[in-house]
Amino acid sequence: MSPADPEQAPRVRDERRREIHLGDLARALSRLDCREPRQAAAIAACLGFGLRPPSAADTAASRQPHLVSGSAVDAAAPSERRGAPAEPPALPQPPRRPQLPEGTRACTLTELADLAPPDAEPPAWLAGPANPFSQAPEPVVARARLLPEPGARHVLSAALATRRRGGTADLPRLLAAIVRRRVLPELPRQAEPTVAAGCQLLLDYSGSMVPFWPDLHDLDEQVRDVLGRHAVTTFGFDGDPLTAEHWGAAGAPAPWTPDGRPVLAASDLGLQSPSAAAPRDGWEAFAADCARTGSPLLLLTPLPLDHRARRLPANVTLIHWSPRTTAGLVRRRGADARPR
Repeated sequence: MSPADPEQAPRVRDERRREIHLGDLARALSRLDCREPRQAAAIAACLGFGLRPPSAADTAASRQPHLVSGSAVDAAAPSERRGAPAEPPALPQPPRRPQLPEGTRACTLTELADLAPPDAEPPAWLAGPANPFSQAPEPVVARARLLPEPGARHVLSAALATRRRGGTADLPRLLAAIVRRRVLPELPRQAEPTVAAGCQLLLDYSGSMVPFWPDLHDLDEQVRDVLGRHAVTTFGFDGDPLTAEHWGAAGAPAPWTPDGRPVLAASDLGLQSPSAAAPRDGWEAFAADCARTGSPLLLLTPLPLDHRARRLPANVTLIHWSPRTTAGLVRRRGADARPR
């Protein structure tokens, strides 16, 4: 017979009435007299609260059964019930002051009076225009970069671009092959400039380049903004580019070695002294290493490009590092005509 049968319905309702919920227990306990501490502790134990750690007297008294809605409930001590919170640990006491050894003399220092008497008048220069404390700080003038924005992005893109086969077909070569009845293994395509190859950046931190150290820092940021930080490896050297080093992720310096990418070096080539007749030793060997691996070499120098600076191998592209340098000047020097 299903529970929906009329004869079975009263029996189901009677079974539900015999269930005691938490609200019924709280309502029944609220009618008890809890003026005595032990009675209050027993009521709290029935509700599952542990108000204090048990003592010997409370444990013996709480062992007696208490009638709650006609049933006996063991009001045990809170610490004996399952899941009751443990006693909180004692707070640490501050350490006692150490005892001074015998023979220690008391302090005999005396407090000095104020340096200035309380009724002293300020000096006349303090209220005049010569007071250095009342003058406003001088404004900091921004330092102009050797490659100012936004022209720096175009100059660096033209200098560091390499050529690779693009997506446009090279029609002159294709027509010439058709006329001569030549079979081409692949479709000739026109070359296009790109900076995807990245570069190696070498910065000269020699003594003669001290006035340009902030410009070296600016150049490092500008190159990374154009090519991407993951595509630029920065090296530092002191006069001789063959001793350039790069601090790697392991924390140890790694020497410079050409890897086929364009090499951009910023240096005065050791020509700051008027008596210097040629660039500092090491630049010719440095240019030969770049030519051996096919790495295009570009030199940024803040000095005018006189006859001394031009006494370098033919694979070196000299660029005057100044605000007057433009992308057109770099292209006319053939810096972007390198194969990739």
